[in-house]
Amino acid sequence: MNIRKILPLAFASMLLFNVSCSSDSDIVEQPVTYEAGVLISNEGGFTTTTAEVSFVSSNLANLYDKIYASNNNGEPLGKVLQSIGFQGDRAYLVSNVPNKIDIVNRYTFKKQATVTANLDGARYIAFSGNQYYVTNNNFTTNKRKLNVYNTGDNSYVKSIDFTNAAEKVVEAEGKIVVQTDGTGYDASWNPIATGYTISVINPSTNTVSQTVTLPANGIIKDLISYKGTAYALASGDTNSYIYKINTADGTFTTTTLPIPKVQKLRGEDNKFYFITDTNKIYGMTIGAAAVPTTPIMTATGNVYGFDVIDGRIFASDASFSADSKVNVYSASNGTLLRSFTAGIGTNGFYKN
Repeated sequence: MNIRKILPLAFASMLLFNVSCSSDSDIVEQPVTYEAGVLISNEGGFTTTTAEVSFVSSNLANLYDKIYASNNNGEPLGKVLQSIGFQGDRAYLVSNVPNKIDIVNRYTFKKQATVTANLDGARYIAFSGNQYYVTNNNFTTNKRKLNVYNTGDNSYVKSIDFTNAAEKVVEAEGKIVVQTDGTGYDASWNPIATGYTISVINPSTNTVSQTVTLPANGIIKDLISYKGTAYALASGDTNSYIYKINTADGTFTTTTLPIPKVQKLRGEDNKFYFITDTNKIYGMTIGAAAVPTTPIMTATGNVYGFDVIDGRIFASDASFSADSKVNVYSASNGTLLRSFTAGIGTNGFYKN
């Protein structure tokens, strides 16, 4: 497997080419367990088998590339790695193309199983008890559903169908919460809202217990679970909105942000962090009356993957024809801490 030392920023500009394009002399072969760091999902190309996973150590000093192939006899992961989920010591790698879920040990990345049953445009994954839930969104056939599987033997249990979308899915307050509306497009490919619903699934019965209809403002962009509570993000041309979902009765409370076109939402250390379509990144205390008007910073490039982990903002400047660049910033003041390259189409970051 390949390990690359990430150089301090003082030397990075002088040696950028050597860091980004490692030669044989840069590569150290050694065994590793992928603990105390961040897994990086690289989506790959839609028509090329270039999906992979990278790992960066918690001190940002060492980067391991292509850890799936390296630990599974060179086996290619696939074409479109959509997301990663965790349960116990297992990582579930959800691939949209081909439709499959590769289950690996999250610390050694040795494959344990592959699930393909009834997947159709696989997207995101969540867990509750002895079951896991995978959204499917086939944009060609318009099939939108949530698949349920048994964690013990990975057997398929059932599907729950939706009308407009089956995108982000999280566990919150003992329920499974699904983003069942989001972005559609008009005849000129302008983004429009498909609707404003969030669906709550009771994992005891695997049926919809609540359908939450949010206000018709903007477009639902994201759904997260933070400290056991689900939050949905919607954004429009003038304001954006964070909705705190009550899974028991289907009600919600609203935080209005005077910031247009917020795209992604994350929670850490009792704060929300979010990024706009112009790469402006904001932070605010959850539940605070005052909302931010000044960004922490503005990220660079085509920010495709975004997360906040251990006080650091991870933002990918994604490329789908070459390795993507990852920039890591201080969440407190926006200082650039490290930059390095990962894989094709870097789309996510996961604390491991």
